[in-house]
Amino acid sequence: MIVYHMSETLKLGDRLEPDHQRTEALSRPFIQALERSEDCFYAMMLTGKYMFAVLDKSGLREWADYAKWCTEAIFEYVRQREFPDSVSRLRCCYYYDSLENAKKLFSYDWGWASDEERAHVHLFEIELEDLRPDRRDMCLYDSAYDAVAQRQDVDLARACARRYFAGEQSAEPVWELLSAAPAQAVQDISHELRGEG
Repeated sequence: MIVYHMSETLKLGDRLEPDHQRTEALSRPFIQALERSEDCFYAMMLTGKYMFAVLDKSGLREWADYAKWCTEAIFEYVRQREFPDSVSRLRCCYYYDSLENAKKLFSYDWGWASDEERAHVHLFEIELEDLRPDRRDMCLYDSAYDAVAQRQDVDLARACARRYFAGEQSAEPVWELLSAAPAQAVQDISHELRGEG
C-alpha cells in the first residue's frame, strides 16, 4: 500500500521504525501517574506545566511540551483499557492517505516556519506492508491537546481519546493512518510540498 510520510530525518530507501525518536519515554511517567490516580496525574501535569515555562526560556520547548506528553499518556491509557486492539500512538508511525492531507498538514505544522526550516522537511511515498492501518481523525487529538494545554481538562481529553479510537470524526476531519507494520521510503516527493515542478 502506498501512503505518505513527512520527516526531517528519513532518507530515501530507509525503513521506518516506530517511535524512532524514542518519545514514548516522555509519556511513560504520565501514564504511570494515571495508573496510580487522577490526583497523581494532575500533580505531574502541573509540575510539567511549570517545567515547560522554565525550559521554554532555554529554547528546549519541543521536548518540554508537557501538554503533548500528557495528551499522549491520556490517549494511551484509554487505548490500553478500552481499545486494546487499536494501534498505539506511542508505538507506530504516522502516514497520510492522500497528497492533499500531507500538504494540509505541512501547511498547518510548518506554515509559520522560515523557508530554510521548511526545506528540512521531506515528503516521501512509503510502501507500507499493512493493508488496513488504523485511520484516525487528527483533529480529535488536537482538541484533546488544546484541552490539556489551555485548561488542563483531563475529562475532555479522555472523551476525545475515546472518540479517536472509536474511529469517530470531527466536523472537518484530517485523517492520519497509524501502523506499526514494516514500511520503506520509496520515493522522495518533497517538491510537492513546495509547489515545485
